[in-house]
Amino acid sequence: MPEMKVRRKIGLSIVLMIVLATVLIGCSNKEEASGNQEGQAGSDSNGEVSIMMHFDGLEFPKKDNEVEKAIEEYTDTKLDISAAPGATVAEKLPAVVASGDMPDIIGSSWFREPYMVNAFRGDVFWEIGPYLDQFPNLSSIDPIIYENISIDGKIYGLPRVRPIARDVYIYRKDWLDNLGMKEPKTVDEFYDMLDAFTNKDPDQNGKDDTYGMTVEGQALINRFAPLFGAPNGWGEENGKFFHAATTKEYLDGLDFFKKLYDDKLITQDFAVIERSQWEEAFSTGKAGVWPDTSNAVVRMYNRIKETNPDVELGVFSLLEGPQGKRVPAGSGHNGIFVFPKSSVKTEKELLDLLGFFEKLQEEPMHTLFEWGIEGMHYELVDGKPVPIEGSDLHNEVILPYQLPLGIVPAEVNALKGELTPLETKELEIPKENEPFAIHNPAVNLISDTQSEKGSQLNTIIEDANTKYIMGEIDADEWKEQIKNWRSSGGDQIAEEYAKEYKK
Repeated sequence: MPEMKVRRKIGLSIVLMIVLATVLIGCSNKEEASGNQEGQAGSDSNGEVSIMMHFDGLEFPKKDNEVEKAIEEYTDTKLDISAAPGATVAEKLPAVVASGDMPDIIGSSWFREPYMVNAFRGDVFWEIGPYLDQFPNLSSIDPIIYENISIDGKIYGLPRVRPIARDVYIYRKDWLDNLGMKEPKTVDEFYDMLDAFTNKDPDQNGKDDTYGMTVEGQALINRFAPLFGAPNGWGEENGKFFHAATTKEYLDGLDFFKKLYDDKLITQDFAVIERSQWEEAFSTGKAGVWPDTSNAVVRMYNRIKETNPDVELGVFSLLEGPQGKRVPAGSGHNGIFVFPKSSVKTEKELLDLLGFFEKLQEEPMHTLFEWGIEGMHYELVDGKPVPIEGSDLHNEVILPYQLPLGIVPAEVNALKGELTPLETKELEIPKENEPFAIHNPAVNLISDTQSEKGSQLNTIIEDANTKYIMGEIDADEWKEQIKNWRSSGGDQIAEEYAKEYKK
């Protein structure tokens, strides 16, 4: 009984709304037809597929554009896409789920929020795990990623796959060449690179106007901690869980960050800088290193060369730290697609929708996502796609369709074009990182305390880190704040993770 009470600790209003929605749709959900993949995809007899998803571009393309029509023709569907910025979707989704009036498909990066977990446990969404072996492309996804998105050991959604270990450092190779230096292989060499970018006029303009690395918020601390031997977020030993910030190695990583700050090798306003400013510091030649993910390398290169055609970029990831090469692993996804039983009423309709996503992973659709429309975005030259200069692949294809709708990365099955060394590196680094990836054992575990108080508890650690880095508190005072985090709910989260893990 106590455990059931813990699980039900979410806002009363949300509980009531979801329970009501579950009761209203419960009867219809029990009706299932024999499953097959023939016929049109979607819940409606006319093949219409309604999708709610987030889109973080400037403006979603108008209905019946050439890209959307190509998708509809190949998949034999009529798409009804409701796309909005991520923040808007996050705000609307609780009410949509509670109402029971949902589209056929919902793309959600918030599937571990209490209202979603309650909906999964309340049979509001289809469990799709038992059907995946019927779809070769969907079942080819790394089992670790499916495990990472599971709820109570069950798979309810299709992941938007991303490389598991894709953290990289993008840098000005032309600056490094000017200084006669080589790409760093160790933490010490990395420090020397940032010091030279700050103090040795790497752009050779005779001015003291550059610095080592542009940094945003807490993200880089979460990289340095595993590099120095700390767990990636959480650690587990003999069934017991402990947060990285409770380890000596985490403080070692924090000390390295503090040294970079004290020596003015990184952004001095890292705690308040916006993402746009963080990127701009690198794109405009103020900072020599930009830490991001592997898929950003070519995009940033194309951005800089518009105003600086002679720019040269390099990229690396693995560094040798005190405990060897270590890189934090991500979850391997950017949200999932789920299928509500209120709109997808039968097993056949579910299979049709899974078949829709299966077809999106086939060569013609991956080529569309990767290269666009032939004659509009690319031309075939000797059987290989070549981009058409001036076409807007990014805003017409990648942002509205490839990123939010893609499951398996488009480059996997798309036609292969001629790759530049930088494009090749962008694809190779995540694969090179995998043997050294440090996984978070709590990534697929559910803690009610984390759901309810996680944000405010994280703020305790983040504020302590910022104050320590900026010299406002010393190491002993920082440790007192970590004790405060533990007593305020951190230890409770660890216990709840341990119970879930034991199951």
